[in-house]
Amino acid sequence: MASQTRPYLGTRFSSSTARSKFILGLIHSDIWELPDISLGGAKYMVTFIDDYSRRCWVYPIKRKSDVFEVFKAFKARVELDSGKKIKCLRTDNGREYTDGEFLAFCKQDGIERQFTVTYTPQQNGVAERMNRTLAERIRAMLRTAGLSNSFWAEAAKTACYVVNRSPSIAIELKTPMEMWTGKPADYSNLHSLGCPMYVMYNAQERIKLDLKSRRCIFLGYADGVKGYRLWDPTAHKVVISRDVIFVEDQLQKEEDNITLKENSETIDVHMENNQEQEDSVSSEAEPEHETQVTDESEAPEVRRSTRERRPPVWHSEYVTKSNVAYCLLTEDGEPLTFHEARNSSDASLWMTAMQEEIEALHKNKTWELVPLPHGRKAIGNRWVYKIKRDGNNQVERYHARLVVKGYAQKEGIDFNEIFSPVVRLTTVRVVLAMSAVFDLHLEQLDVKTAFLHGELEEEIYMLQPEGFVKEGKENLVCRLNSDHCTYYKRFGDGDFIILLLYVDDMLVVGSNKDRVQELKAQLAREFDMKDLGPETRF
Repeated sequence: MASQTRPYLGTRFSSSTARSKFILGLIHSDIWELPDISLGGAKYMVTFIDDYSRRCWVYPIKRKSDVFEVFKAFKARVELDSGKKIKCLRTDNGREYTDGEFLAFCKQDGIERQFTVTYTPQQNGVAERMNRTLAERIRAMLRTAGLSNSFWAEAAKTACYVVNRSPSIAIELKTPMEMWTGKPADYSNLHSLGCPMYVMYNAQERIKLDLKSRRCIFLGYADGVKGYRLWDPTAHKVVISRDVIFVEDQLQKEEDNITLKENSETIDVHMENNQEQEDSVSSEAEPEHETQVTDESEAPEVRRSTRERRPPVWHSEYVTKSNVAYCLLTEDGEPLTFHEARNSSDASLWMTAMQEEIEALHKNKTWELVPLPHGRKAIGNRWVYKIKRDGNNQVERYHARLVVKGYAQKEGIDFNEIFSPVVRLTTVRVVLAMSAVFDLHLEQLDVKTAFLHGELEEEIYMLQPEGFVKEGKENLVCRLNSDHCTYYKRFGDGDFIILLLYVDDMLVVGSNKDRVQELKAQLAREFDMKDLGPETRF
């Protein structure tokens, strides 16, 4: 099906528009708000992505109204670097992008403006996906480094630096920097955010008997300066150093982290060498001075903190042992493993659900216990747990599925083709619309077993399910015996019936209720089904 297009100022564009063939042919931009104030006082971050190379630029800003000034600085920089002009800018309909001065500037410079339709963020999908990518990396970097959320701007710039040097499927596994410059990406300066490093004091800052170096934390890469951004936990300021010694075999430990508090004030720092500062709307806390290299042998011994050790709030969702965190349950209280189900407060309910699943599998003769042939390998399995809820979000039943670890199978040995019986959501919507227009009967069914029915051509061996190993037959394995998704039948009187299949959920639609019930009864005779009655939630 062709991609849908939507009108815009006499032109047409869609979320699946072909990638631009030219650098700066199309720029995607978006703004997102952060929950914490950064070191430089920023509350928002604006991103610009070149559609051709997928290179990204990030700018922390204090107010949304700063976007226009940032865009002008961004435009001047990239056009000078590339020797090309920006041809089109795609954004949402935020007032910061639709400001009259902004529009007039673009019109005067010949930049076409494209705005997404309201509540249609997929039309600016490149920017939306980039925001998600950056958010995930920012979160991971801060947690791994043990830094507070006020360092998000530093993490964002570092994440952008890494993304621009990482292969992307959208550009045939090349890197954005390679597409932008025509040269392979340089990885010589890659370092882990938050890793310790040692920096030498300036001669003006110490006397002969003072320590020559101090321990800092790596915060990323400086803009417009050939150096690294560092956090000095003693002086509580950001500095830039050209030559440093990294200690990347260890990250900051929780007890040694010295970070800003949640209610910390904005930090204003300056460079002592009178270097011209960048525009305030596009830069974070600037360094107070530039430092020099230190000798690793002269690095000071790290002082152990005597403060009370308290785990961060986010650790409350985990159990920690030997600095390793284990997630216990999902947000819905559903166990992830058999061990968790057996030891949870609802253990009896989960055990009943598993027993029902095992009985259904035995009833369908899904497998038979046999010795494992020589040279064959039995694949594993796992339990999947789900709390089923009704239309009012009330707990309806506890459900357990036994699934095979399919990733352990090998093509041509354990299988020849893969097919997942999933009806297209477009088809579901069409059938639901037909049901409303023609006042059809709409019934729902659920297959009780996850193993789909059908004869296998290959011989597949599976380990016995955890918790249900046959006593006295522990050395045997299971040899599995156990397949578009829209089926319809017309009748002579102009009547019809439709069946939609989504793995193990079914919708049956028809104008004749007796025929609908007859089909449901026939399915129940063939398979172990549960009749959910009139459809209310699919």
